[in-house]
Amino acid sequence: MLNVFIFVVLPYAALALLLFVTPYRYFSNRLVWSAYSTQFLEQKALFWGSIPWHYGILPVLAAHLVSVILPGPMKAILGNPRALILLEDIGQGLGLLALFGCLALLLRRLRTPMLKAVTSAADLALLALLLVEVATGVYMGIFIRGGPLWYLYTAVPYFHSLLAFNPQVEYVADFPMVFKVHAAGAFLFVAVLPFTKLVHLLYLPVGFLKDPPILYRWRTSKTGE
Repeated sequence: MLNVFIFVVLPYAALALLLFVTPYRYFSNRLVWSAYSTQFLEQKALFWGSIPWHYGILPVLAAHLVSVILPGPMKAILGNPRALILLEDIGQGLGLLALFGCLALLLRRLRTPMLKAVTSAADLALLALLLVEVATGVYMGIFIRGGPLWYLYTAVPYFHSLLAFNPQVEYVADFPMVFKVHAAGAFLFVAVLPFTKLVHLLYLPVGFLKDPPILYRWRTSKTGE
């Protein structure tokens, strides 16, 4: 029953929320679409959180996606033991970098008084969810070796079955609990995303390319004149 909830109910519910709530928010109230900039309120901890987070998580997400889209070439690459070990070690390093960044961003929100006024419960819940997601991924990378390979032969066929609306839970049913927590966290993140300010990451901001540059002027002369 737990497997059906995690690997059938959660992914389809998350996909439905993503597909219906996201455009509703976008077209109903664009003012709540973008995230508030907090750089002027605090920027030192933001640097140490945002930079490691983005440089760590984006390549990891890309690797997950490439395996789903191009399983054949990935099987050829990961079939080489040296390539498997190298990519696994790189993935662990990137995961630790993302974990450090996510923890720094969460602590920044909790410890900076000026940020509390612009931080909602959904923001904290999303950061906590991301922290658990990255932490479980790092744990599996360290203690369950060969992750990229077993992901390719188990999770990838499962994702393909989801896309075909014929979920084959047997591919992932016997996985350890940490993997199931990791999978549930991923689906919950997709489900919560449309309700948070982080939803703006789904929008490709190409319109700014045609916008004129912003011109800043001093209100008074620097010399006091």
